[in-house]
Amino acid sequence: MITSSLRPLTLTATALLAMTITAAPVSALTGPATADTAAVAAGKKVHFRSMTLTFPSGWRVAKAAGAGGDWISVKRAGCGSTCAYVQLVGPKVLKPGPEDFLETYRTSRPFAPGTGVPNCRLTTGTEDGERFPDRRPVASGTRKVGAGHTAQYRAWRGECYSMKTDKKTRTFVQREWYLPKERILIVDSSGVAGLDQIVKAATWK
Repeated sequence: MITSSLRPLTLTATALLAMTITAAPVSALTGPATADTAAVAAGKKVHFRSMTLTFPSGWRVAKAAGAGGDWISVKRAGCGSTCAYVQLVGPKVLKPGPEDFLETYRTSRPFAPGTGVPNCRLTTGTEDGERFPDRRPVASGTRKVGAGHTAQYRAWRGECYSMKTDKKTRTFVQREWYLPKERILIVDSSGVAGLDQIVKAATWK
């Protein structure tokens, strides 16, 4: 959800995932550097609904709490708290029931389903929150997600800010591939190396 000021904390997306995952800032709006093709092809296959993404070896799925497996995160094994990560999101989270305390996903705003202010994804402390100040994405278009599947692509500028002063402290870019027919959303927290190629090489049942 787009916010520009501090909101009452109730339940955040981080709490629902039951884990803390942070990321490093992205260096360009068009996406980070491409991973080695052979390394990706021989890597870890992550199956999500009817889609399979192949990540480099050494990546793992971070188990999500609830949502019937419709919300998982993937990141490099052994990676510290500042690593970038990928979220794979399905219809139970994109359009949740009233008892789930989540906001319905809309393409006109970034994926931020929690009903409170999440902690800054770029730090381990709780002094900074995060928000998406712009009402328009910094980049948009379409992207191929394997053969025969096309996603709506958007990149949103986000920022961390001090809970005390409301001043911006850090910035990041969150990228999203949304497939409305398949009801799948792929989210790059802030710069997963090679993700463009991983998404483009997706396979389907």
